[in-house]
Amino acid sequence: MGIAARKKKKNYIGLGSSFVATEEQIKWDKYCIKNNIRISPWPVSTGFYPEEWRVAVSLGSNYKTIYKTPKTYLVDEIWQEVYKTKKYYYDKHTK
Repeated sequence: MGIAARKKKKNYIGLGSSFVATEEQIKWDKYCIKNNIRISPWPVSTGFYPEEWRVAVSLGSNYKTIYKTPKTYLVDEIWQEVYKTKKYYYDKHTK
């Protein structure tokens, strides 16, 4: 018995959408990495092709504690929300 390959949903984009980070967003990203703030998309449902996502945040060296946003986002919106969260932490600690 083998594992059956699953087909992608017909209109599934995945997280590899056409979003490209700006220089300022890359600065926020580098700040978060340097200060041990992990921010990433988190799928709402299990499976190969989730369509709804939350923003997950893990602070400091305790990477096991993950805070997730209560609101869910679609694939088209998730990267904007991830970078809004990175900007929030950048502004909070640098100003």
